[in-house]
Amino acid sequence: MIELWNKDAEDSLRKLENTFLTGDGNTDFSFSSAQDDPNAEVKNELKKGRLYLLAFAFFPALSGIIGVLETGILHLFRIPVYGKGFMWFRYITAFLGTVVMIRFMKKWRGQSRNAKAVYDEKIMAKAVQEILPGAILEPNGSIDSMDFYMHGVVPDFDDSQGSYLIRYEKNGKSCTFSNLTLTRREKDHNDSYYNKAVFVGQAYEMRYKSQMSGHVRIMTTSQWMGREVLGGYRKQDREQEEKIETENAFFNGEFDVYATDAHSAFYVVTPVVMERLLSMKAKYGSFGLAVSGDKIMIALGSGCYLFEPPRSYQEIENISVENSKEEIRQMLLFAHLLEDTINGKGYGVFSETD
Repeated sequence: MIELWNKDAEDSLRKLENTFLTGDGNTDFSFSSAQDDPNAEVKNELKKGRLYLLAFAFFPALSGIIGVLETGILHLFRIPVYGKGFMWFRYITAFLGTVVMIRFMKKWRGQSRNAKAVYDEKIMAKAVQEILPGAILEPNGSIDSMDFYMHGVVPDFDDSQGSYLIRYEKNGKSCTFSNLTLTRREKDHNDSYYNKAVFVGQAYEMRYKSQMSGHVRIMTTSQWMGREVLGGYRKQDREQEEKIETENAFFNGEFDVYATDAHSAFYVVTPVVMERLLSMKAKYGSFGLAVSGDKIMIALGSGCYLFEPPRSYQEIENISVENSKEEIRQMLLFAHLLEDTINGKGYGVFSETD
């Protein structure tokens, strides 16, 4: 009976520990082996941070144990509970507990910074250089959000922030992209202001050789960004744009297309591009796209950061240079498709042999 109780207690403690460390009571926490995984160093640095979080979670329990030990020591040495000796003893233990807590906080912050630095160097920098040799990576940088707003592909906002700015230029072509979050100050039902996230995702800007004049703007429609209300997005500029309807009724129901004229629109909105846009909406959700002269601007409202150190245990296990490369490659391939479509040529914005 005692053995069965001990086993149940051990299983419960293990599940509790797993829940804190991995988010799943049945998934055991373990460090990655460098022999089997080339990304083990990065993963293990991120996992160490979770150990510090576990220490924080169990700190109240540790404080309770210390309190029990204090009471035992007081009874052992017959120190009066409300005497000066007792108070000094409590002051000393509280001071030592605070020192330990501060030490843990410094260790956790240092570990977090170190894990991010390793991720930036071993995953992101490597992925960027393999896809775009010579590109510049700024982990704390962000793209010019106001330029995207002026082109009508992101909603109006009061504040912006981003990360993992990547810049590349070669043979007269360039691309810039980063994570991006836009917030707007709004009032709640109590007339109190709060910051509402109106866009979370990625923003891309590509410059290329173009034969197109004018501009084309394509916006996804959705429950919060529909035809009637675009949720803070710039609506049709009747002096410079006209509403374009394609021959694809389903596409017309999923996207709004504004363009300088129909001729400019059909440079861009070909059957192949429409098919790709529909697949992008299914994968990423809402987004805006603008083609203006030699510039392509894409704002993906994916709702998450694609280039960022993972937070959950499962995401840590899945990180790799190849996964990060694939995210970058897919967007460049889409820009490649747009340029080929517009120019009618057999080259794109970037290729690995460019």
